[in-house]
Amino acid sequence: MLHERQHQITVSIRLLRIGEMTIHGKSHPVIPLELVPNGLVFLCPWKIPIQSNITLGYVIDDRVDHLLLTGSLEDRGLFQGHYMYRLEFEADREQKSRIIGMLNRMMLHELQPSKLKLYS
Repeated sequence: MLHERQHQITVSIRLLRIGEMTIHGKSHPVIPLELVPNGLVFLCPWKIPIQSNITLGYVIDDRVDHLLLTGSLEDRGLFQGHYMYRLEFEADREQKSRIIGMLNRMMLHELQPSKLKLYS
């Protein structure tokens, strides 16, 4: 369980489009294992079809910033009873910078406040 001071990045997925048909699907939380500016590795309890006519949206939220990105699923495997997916984001420079900001905020929350006073 997270302590009050801890910072968490949450990731959820939702269906955006099948072929030419736009869909406003519900967001479903997934378990992020690795987040980098150009991609994500996550665990999901169900099998996601890896097809070019299906567009999924990936919602990344750290309660300071909120991003909705698309991307292509590159790989699928099994890990401890869950499906593990690796994807590459279709993100521009600004979106990648925002992901780096989320990761920096998460790391900053792990530091002791007394150490930060040296830089004030």
